[in-house]
Amino acid sequence: METRRRQRHSNDTQSDYASPNRHPTSIGAVHNNSTRRGPSSSNNSSLLVRLTQLTLCIGLLWFIYLIASVNHAMSSSASSNNNGGNIAESSVSTVRGASHRIPPQHAPNDGNNNDNIAAAKQRIESIRQEFYNRYGGKDESLAMLRRGLKTFAKSSSSSSTADQSDTAFAPESLHGTAIRLLSTLVTQQTNNDELAQFVFAFGGYSVTVGRGNHFNQSFPFIFQSITKPLLQSIGIDLIVRNSAIGGIPSFPYGWCLPNFLGKDSNAISWDYGMNEGNGGSGLESYLRHGLSSMDSTSSSPMFLMVDTKAPRLKVLQYYVDKGYLVDPLALGRGDAVKQTLLNLPNDKRPTGLQKWDEWGAPKGSPGQSPWHPKKMEHELMGWMLAMYFVESVDVALDIMTSDEDWRESVLHQNGVYSAANKESLPPPMTDVSDTGVSSVLHGVKKSDEEWIMPPVSCRTSFLPNISGHLESIVVSGLTKDDEDMIKPRDDALFNGGWVMDVGKVERETKEKVNKFGGLGYIDMKTALYGIPSSGTLKLWLPQEGSSNNKNSDDATDYFKSIVFCEVNEKRGAKECNTISDIEFRVGGSVVLKEQVKQIHSVASYLKKDICIHIDIPHSAKISLKDGVTGLDVEATVVNTEVSRENGACSISHVIWQAKS
Repeated sequence: METRRRQRHSNDTQSDYASPNRHPTSIGAVHNNSTRRGPSSSNNSSLLVRLTQLTLCIGLLWFIYLIASVNHAMSSSASSNNNGGNIAESSVSTVRGASHRIPPQHAPNDGNNNDNIAAAKQRIESIRQEFYNRYGGKDESLAMLRRGLKTFAKSSSSSSTADQSDTAFAPESLHGTAIRLLSTLVTQQTNNDELAQFVFAFGGYSVTVGRGNHFNQSFPFIFQSITKPLLQSIGIDLIVRNSAIGGIPSFPYGWCLPNFLGKDSNAISWDYGMNEGNGGSGLESYLRHGLSSMDSTSSSPMFLMVDTKAPRLKVLQYYVDKGYLVDPLALGRGDAVKQTLLNLPNDKRPTGLQKWDEWGAPKGSPGQSPWHPKKMEHELMGWMLAMYFVESVDVALDIMTSDEDWRESVLHQNGVYSAANKESLPPPMTDVSDTGVSSVLHGVKKSDEEWIMPPVSCRTSFLPNISGHLESIVVSGLTKDDEDMIKPRDDALFNGGWVMDVGKVERETKEKVNKFGGLGYIDMKTALYGIPSSGTLKLWLPQEGSSNNKNSDDATDYFKSIVFCEVNEKRGAKECNTISDIEFRVGGSVVLKEQVKQIHSVASYLKKDICIHIDIPHSAKISLKDGVTGLDVEATVVNTEVSRENGACSISHVIWQAKS
């Protein structure tokens, strides 16, 4: 856990601890309020004058410091120190002010601690009131929350969303998230002034990216701007990563969650419903990989689904009932708002619904399509998600004040909430047999009630990429080119090597975005492109996540399968066909055509299947590099008709599954 701790940002600490004469006012801080008397009564008058002067100086300094602290708190809400970009500069007003942090190493009920818990409670109430004011009053706002953000409780539980109460969420879910937050404090506990980290990594496509608006106006950063100061006040630094990539399906993204989201993520999200119909198979496969690939805590990651379709809600309910999810959320969009409010004249609407039809980016920016949320809809989505965390923090504070042994209780409850074995999974709810690759999507059956997900590794060229870039497994056959990725490549580059490039549609899209200053977007669909004259691309796949050390050099004893995915854009009838136009060699053996299968349905975008599955040849052998077991893989374009003009062959993801 030490590597996940982070020194509190200097901009945050300066306002609380800048003065060496000032005691911290956090929970658990010890104050010495005793004073010393003068050495003799004959000097009382002189001493009184000196004390008066000193008091005036201190008062002046304190006033200057207070003004500086408030100004800093206001300005810091417009910037971010996370991997995803800047916090959205929106009409979200400031309800936070200078933050007095609750150090996790101190008990919550010693002396001044109760005062700071009370201050945190006041901050929570201020955020509530702002939410009510923004969206039409308390009753209307809570009704909107119930429509727009779904929470879950076990079907056997009496806990459910209390429609008649002051909360819009299931108490069981709120309690689960409160325990999750407190567990973050306990497991990252230190004796110095460090914040525990809670990483919320958002996956998805154009909706989550914020297309049509500035990147920092997307709902993940609205959520951050509201929630981060509150969590800091209880000792947690919220890190938001918006790793969404426009125009992609659930897979291959779902095989590469550690690459895009980071293995340290405490919460992850899924946003692919707009192009995947009403079914739940893509969601479930993505979820199962999320449950098995994150290693940030002893418990499973929190899961957010940006969708409220009934079949997918049933998938989340199934995993709650099985004990693999504690506090999943299903976030809706603007349809949570009553149409009667939006029918009002702009100046008669609640402030959060004014300018509802305006984009955040300049008129004519790419992505300003009817299916993308506009600026104020993103703000609504961010607020709804933030309000869930606000209520969860309130529950966490109640736990801290009511239980002197809350640390031990939290660790026990967190252990109960987490699955007995993170490597195990319940039987899948959906059927993916039509894909032909169910093991790499849902895992393999161990017993009637238990499945496992054999370790899956990924290297990808898509951005943003936290770890595991595709070039890291390239041994040879790559043409190095340091030119700007958006600039067109010369045909000569492709003679004698594969080239990292972007497709025609991606380049045109980025050029349009750049005319508006880039809008802050960080996603890009790059890939290795090859034609017959590019020659052979040689890769080496290390065995990862498996302790299989058989005394054998047969690759089938160590590796189960390999998946190659191409860039997802349609380029015409004559474009490269990965199955027929590329010859693969694995472990020194030629892969026969019958050993290569197209993956259908789940790894598909706009009805184009983009991934193939390769069985490991029985004659394939492993190789060793620096004592690490691995597999040599080669790809060569053999169809002489393949050209850049018609659509070169491309490789954007390489996924391999170890033998369980």
